[in-house]
Amino acid sequence: MTPLFDDGDTVIVHKQDTFENGENCVVLINGDEATVKKVYKGDTGIELKAVNPYYPVRTFTNEEILKLPVKVIGVVEKSIRNFKKK
Repeated sequence: MTPLFDDGDTVIVHKQDTFENGENCVVLINGDEATVKKVYKGDTGIELKAVNPYYPVRTFTNEEILKLPVKVIGVVEKSIRNFKKK
């Protein structure tokens, strides 16, 4: 999610499945893919939007949310950036 998060950043996440539209959330897709995206829930499904414009919006219907499943597992509270490389 560059420019918001960079490789090596530490992200503090509050474990919860509820969120407000536009919050940065950790989302688990199909049980084995985790991603951090801005999440928007609507009547017909959910949209996962990256801050980086090079990544497309991922949209899932309500049926796909249940079938795959697609689950919000937490909301990002804070990130910590390390400037010194190890």
